[in-house]
Amino acid sequence: MPYGLAILTLGAGVALVTFLSLAQPNVGYVRTQWTALLSMALAFPAIVLYAADAGPPNAWWRAFWTTGMLAYLLHFWWAIFVSFHGSLDAVITRQGFVAYSNFATTGLWIMDVATAWLYPATTRGRVQRVLGVLTWLLVFISFIVASTVFRTGTVRYLGLLLALAVLIALALRIFSGAKPGTVHETQL
Repeated sequence: MPYGLAILTLGAGVALVTFLSLAQPNVGYVRTQWTALLSMALAFPAIVLYAADAGPPNAWWRAFWTTGMLAYLLHFWWAIFVSFHGSLDAVITRQGFVAYSNFATTGLWIMDVATAWLYPATTRGRVQRVLGVLTWLLVFISFIVASTVFRTGTVRYLGLLLALAVLIALALRIFSGAKPGTVHETQL
């Protein structure tokens, strides 16, 4: 169920971005922006689930973390190869430190998704857990900064909603006394 829903949502989101962007004056730029928003929307449940329980990955977390990353890779491709015509120098000149942060986040997210699929919940070691925390934190911060600092309107509200949802999930986890890994798929 979680994988089918996540993949269906990704497919519908990509189709929507594709068709709605055709009416825009700068299709490449709009697709770059909208695939970033799609990535944030898909990763939203996984980010909140991780905040609620930083234990081993469950199917819901893995499904939305993976499809969020796939949408982010579409955004990354549109940004680098369409908006910046394949010039990493142009990306770095335009974005400065943010470009390096985005490159690091992209690489870590790919590695974290790979380890989530390669290492079952029971065999995740310290390295996989540290990678998971670091990646989650970078993705979360990237989305919050991109949506609340650089955007307005609906995108900003989505970023603020994500921040609020994570704060609530962390508070519930802390005040319930739950240990990481205690939220199981049957409880979701």
